[in-house]
Formats: sequence, C-alpha cells, structure tokens
Amino acid sequence: MYIGIVAEWNPFHEGHAHLLSMIRARYPEAPIAAAMSGAFVQRGEPALFDKWSRAAWSVEHGVSAAAELPVSCVLQSADRFAEAGILLLHAMGCTHAAFGAETLDAAAISAVAKWTFSPAFSEAFHEALRKGLPYSAAVNDAAVRKFPGLADDLTKPNNLLGIQYARTILQYDLPMEILPFPRDQDQPVSATAIRGEIAGGHAPSHIPEAERPALLRLLRRGAFTDYRRYDDACLLSFRLLTKEHLIRSGLFSEGLENRWLKEMQRTSYEDMLAAIKSRRYLYSRLRRIGASLLLAGADGPSPMAQPGRPLYVRLLALRRTESALLRRARLPVITSTARAERTLSGKAAAQLALDRRACDIQTFCFHGPEQRAGRQDYYRSPVIL
Repeated sequence: MYIGIVAEWNPFHEGHAHLLSMIRARYPEAPIAAAMSGAFVQRGEPALFDKWSRAAWSVEHGVSAAAELPVSCVLQSADRFAEAGILLLHAMGCTHAAFGAETLDAAAISAVAKWTFSPAFSEAFHEALRKGLPYSAAVNDAAVRKFPGLADDLTKPNNLLGIQYARTILQYDLPMEILPFPRDQDQPVSATAIRGEIAGGHAPSHIPEAERPALLRLLRRGAFTDYRRYDDACLLSFRLLTKEHLIRSGLFSEGLENRWLKEMQRTSYEDMLAAIKSRRYLYSRLRRIGASLLLAGADGPSPMAQPGRPLYVRLLALRRTESALLRRARLPVITSTARAERTLSGKAAAQLALDRRACDIQTFCFHGPEQRAGRQDYYRSPVIL
C-alpha cells in the first residue's frame, strides 16, 4: 500500500497536519507521497512560500516523499488539476489516493464519478454549459439530476475534487483506490484566512507548532510573495502584448481577448480583472489566464492552453529512510535541475523550463529585496529529513 495526496499547502496548516495524522493512524505502515503544486498554485498566482519549505513541512508531519506538480498542470481548471495530480501519484507508484471530503464517502464519490461517463451525464452537462454556466457549476447541475439527494454535497469543493480523483482513476483504468477522510466542518482551517493574516502584518494562526519557527523566519527575511508586486508584474507584461499575441496564446475564446486588451489599461490588475469578470469567466479562471500569459510570454501558443500530463517526478523533499520509494517511479526522477537539463528532451524539457521560469517569477516577487535572487532551481536540492 502506497498512499498519495494531491496538495498545495499554501501554506501548510493544522488542517493539513490533521489529515496526515488520520492517514498515519489508520495506515501506520503505509508510506505517503505528495503531488504538490510548486512556485504557482491553482488559483493562478505564486504560492506564498517557496516549494521546498512547504514540501519539507509536510515531510515533518508524515509525508514520505513530496514531488512537484509541473506548473503547466497546476494552472488549469480544478478538474484538470486534480487529474494531473492523480497521474503524478500513479507515476510515483501510489496505489491509493487520500483526501479530505466534506460529506461524501467512497461509495457515493465512486457512484457519481462512474455516472459522469454516461451519455445522460454528457447531455445534461452540455445543456448546462449552453446556459452559460462555468464548468464546475455545469458538472454540479448535471450530477444533481441523477443524484438529487446529493444536491448540497455536490456544491462542496473537496467533494467535487474527490469525484474528479475517482473519475481520473476510472478514465485511465489506474490500479488505484480512493480513501476519503472526513473534514472538520465545525472548525475548518482556512488557508485563505491565514494568507490574509500574513498580508495584514499579523502573526498567522493555525500553523503547527513544529513549523512556526521556520515560517516566522521566512517572514522576517521577507522570503514570501508580495502579491502587489506580482500584480504589477502581470499588468506590465500584458501591456507589452498585442492582440495578435493574445490570440496566438490559445488562452482566449469568445472575444475575451478584446475585453482583456481594453481593460489591461487600468491602473491595477485587480481593477482589470473586476472589469472583465463575468458568470462565464470567473475570477479564478482569469487569474490563471493572467499567470499563463506571464509565464509563457509572447512566444506562441501557451503550454497551459492544452492540458498535458506530468512528464517527470521532480523531488522536493524526502524522508531519509524512504529513499527506496523513488525506485517505484514510472517516470524519470529529478533531483538535480542541471543534470535533468542534460537528459530530458522535447516536451519534458519544455515542461521543466516552465517550472524554472515560474520559480524565478515567484522569487522576483518576494517582499525582501535580498530574497529575490533567481535560478533557485539550480541552487537548491531536495530537502532530506
């Protein structure tokens, strides 16, 4: 048994530690792998802290090996992000996928996932899309027709992620099983609230005591993302692009490039997104488009326009006694960026180059000027604990 988790840990908090403790208590002998977003997260912006620190904190709480989910897989809709995460866990050799779910158990999640492959679901889903619903709402609208008793459950984000995990396992016929664990609904821990506390200059709450000293050191050094600096970098990069660049990126449809071109003349990135946002183009989707433009520039079609799958296992942190787990990997294992550049080619080399660029953008946007050095992927190795 080899348990995998798809995670972002932005930042790692008590809720994450609690999930890992539940997994460890139920399956004390099983190793745990993590497929973790790196310099950027799925909401379409840099992570608050660097990827090595976040991965190391997870290993201190029971993860055996943490690998980076490539940024081309991270900057996707939630369903594609979940799919890529499961594919990376499978590539690491995992047999089970564990996750927190608000209300649904494995049987209900599997039943909904199986039904999404039916013609009836496809018809209901596309009908919802024609109404102008965004993807996740369309999935919910279609699924409720078959499972009306789960109407409330199918609005909860972690239940929906669990369904996508199960759906990916079915779609690719993977030898994996799902392991949902109940989330604390009475006192949920919010990563968004923790990031807000830090942005407001307050000491963050709900950080595990073991991680608090290291996190506070990063804060004192200014080794965390300044989102105002990132937003300004985005707005500047957009103003250097033409309409032809936007069209060629493959990220725009339905004339969205015209609104983007018009509104990017505003004085702030937030004002720009607020002016473009609609029922069809939600804030998170627009943020992912913006991040994709910043990462790919004007070099042609954006790698994020066509979702791919992970092409390597980029190790970020490892428990010293679990190094044998790396031999289970079905893809090349990267422990050195410089060495990987000499061996990877084609799409894998391009995927790694984008990860390097994402890391450089994140460090450029750190608060502390002395923390903004580039090429960290070359200078930092996996954390061994």
